[in-house]
Amino acid sequence: MHTLRQTSQRLICLSWLSVLLFLSACAVQLAPTYDKEIVSTLANSNIDAMTMFATVANGTSAQDFSSRADKYAGLIGKLDALAIQAGARPQPKNKVTDAINNILVQRGMAAVGEDANMPSVTAVKKISETVSKMRDVDQKQGLRALEVKAFKGQATLYFEQAITYENFLQR
Repeated sequence: MHTLRQTSQRLICLSWLSVLLFLSACAVQLAPTYDKEIVSTLANSNIDAMTMFATVANGTSAQDFSSRADKYAGLIGKLDALAIQAGARPQPKNKVTDAINNILVQRGMAAVGEDANMPSVTAVKKISETVSKMRDVDQKQGLRALEVKAFKGQATLYFEQAITYENFLQR
């Protein structure tokens, strides 16, 4: 929950700073460039995840986990690859980004651009962790419908953050 709060705060901070710079007609780049392929892969991963959640919405049994194992592996692999791809984009380095990072660090948050710590990369990693945890529970004991709702709710929140950030880059 604490990491989710940090990610949300970072998104809000970056959004407000970007709006302020836009309104002042400043041409300083604060975030990596928009990548259509990343957005497309993110959208497809969202569809795959929501389809998986719908498939198991009524709960599962550990005895038939093997019928879902490949779906889990495919989705987790796709998410992990997406996090690497999105994190590999070069980060802009200028006085404004330095000032923003100083503010973030003072507030106890990680600086943007360090270790691919962009909001969308962090969110995609959290989605992968969520699906991995769901897989582990499913394999061990099966899933109850309420557990599926909880995993879906968490993944949905992270998908919304990643999609919002990536779409914001298209300016």
